[in-house]
Amino acid sequence: MTELVDDRAQALQVGYRATDWNDRPSFDSYAAAMEDWDIKALVRNGECIGAVYFNGDELHVSVLPSWRRRWATKGLLAKLFDRERVVTRVADGHDYMHGILRRLGFKAHDGLYVRGHANGH
Repeated sequence: MTELVDDRAQALQVGYRATDWNDRPSFDSYAAAMEDWDIKALVRNGECIGAVYFNGDELHVSVLPSWRRRWATKGLLAKLFDRERVVTRVADGHDYMHGILRRLGFKAHDGLYVRGHANGH
């Protein structure tokens, strides 16, 4: 079972390693940029396999390469999307994410992917 765990320090470390950076910042720069984000460790069978980042209704997930395509469960996705509106973006060079987000119910809207109410109403 994959679950969200309140372990910001571990989530930052593993999330940094798990992110496919176009231009990798230093860890300190990354941690400073994430200062205002709520970050949870993504844990599977006691092992941290990634991180989930929340900032308002914006959501991002970074998963270690060895766990990709194997980490998501319906229950976990329901927890991640248990809000009226969820938005995310696709980084340049990650075009494979467009299809994944559409299959998860996201719609393209003004450069973002939105699940729920696009205009906040």
